[in-house]
Amino acid sequence: MDWISVGRVTKTHGLKGELKFYPAMDDACIADVKNIRLSHDNPIHDFIECNIESIRGKDIPLIIKFRRIDSIEAAERLLGQALYVLRDQFPALPNDEYYWFQIQGLRVYDEEGHYYGNIEEIIRTGSNDVYVVRSGEKELLLPMIDSVVKTVDLEEKKLIFHPVEGLIEDTPV
Repeated sequence: MDWISVGRVTKTHGLKGELKFYPAMDDACIADVKNIRLSHDNPIHDFIECNIESIRGKDIPLIIKFRRIDSIEAAERLLGQALYVLRDQFPALPNDEYYWFQIQGLRVYDEEGHYYGNIEEIIRTGSNDVYVVRSGEKELLLPMIDSVVKTVDLEEKKLIFHPVEGLIEDTPV
């Protein structure tokens, strides 16, 4: 079983068992998921199974409520835990769309086959995501736009990009 961390609960909210929830990326991906696991770091061996009763809010943090967690005391026992969802519970996406957990860790190459590092972080900018590619001390910020990202191969765990002018330090502007 492959459990994916989708966020973390950090503080209580009110007296009726609600918690503040910081989603890892897009909270819409778990809107219909009801069965989750809560764990500090191991959703396979050390976890609490929960059912999501509701998620609400427009801004982060969101407010999450679990079934049978009806008091501030019960909610306090869950603080600091990550929410995990089984990979196969995520709905299928259209072609050329990916979940963050599919992108993080991909090896990044330019069209000539030069290796630049792995995607370690995703920055959401509103208009498009930016992938943070790191290899040692070097860092490359790769915008997820069609003119730059040419191929995402999940089976091969790699991404191929076109080095547009100004994207790489060695590229003349």
